[in-house]
Amino acid sequence: MKSIFTFLIAFTCIATGFSQTPNTLSFLNFETDFFSYNPEQKKTVTDDHFSFAEYVISETKKSLNNDVANYNVINYWNILTALDMLKEDKSKLILAFQKLVELEGSCKYIVNYKKKISFYKTITAMYDHYYLQCKKSDSLLGTN
Repeated sequence: MKSIFTFLIAFTCIATGFSQTPNTLSFLNFETDFFSYNPEQKKTVTDDHFSFAEYVISETKKSLNNDVANYNVINYWNILTALDMLKEDKSKLILAFQKLVELEGSCKYIVNYKKKISFYKTITAMYDHYYLQCKKSDSLLGTN
């Protein structure tokens, strides 16, 4: 009986481990999901890009100190950059960008770095939409 109980516990632990989708990022839980995100190198990602993205993710997690209240525009920008370098799905880049644009100060990055970022090619329509909104709000405030 004891061996059956041990087997059931072991089976449950193994099954639970396999049933969880690794590196899932959702809009509602993005901040907590990111803490368990572990970069995986795809065949199309160079060693240099993977190494840099892994470093950015690690340093971002350190700066957040496992506290969702610590997220700011720079964190989301760094996450977005790392996800792009890892050639993650467009949906993950869109999630990170949606989180970025929710924060005050995001327009500064969106307007000033449009021509300097690689992820612009992946989320062009969404980026351009917010870029125009940011430019419009800047001109209304007289800061353009």
